[in-house]
Amino acid sequence: MTRSGEQPPLCQSCAMPLDEGHTELIAKNPDGSDAEYCTYCWADGHFIDPGLTIDQVIEIGVPHVMSFTGSEPAARQYLRQLVPRLKRWA
Repeated sequence: MTRSGEQPPLCQSCAMPLDEGHTELIAKNPDGSDAEYCTYCWADGHFIDPGLTIDQVIEIGVPHVMSFTGSEPAARQYLRQLVPRLKRWA
C-alpha cells in the first residue's frame, strides 16, 4: 500500500509492484515513456516472452508473493485472483 492507502501500481502482466521503491523495474516504451509493465515482462515495446501463460506467471510469482502471504497456498490464491484481471490477461 502507498502512504495514501491506495494500492501501488502493478505490472499489468505479472503484478510486480511498480511503486516509488521499485522505479528501476518499470519498463520503458520505445519512445522512452514508462510502460505499464516491469522489466521482466516488457522490453523494446514487446513482451519478452509472448508465449507465457497465466498459469506460468502465477507459478513464477508464488515464491515472491509468499514473502507477504506467509504460505504457498495463500500466495497461489492471491495470484489466481489478481493476475487474470491485469491488462495483459483481461
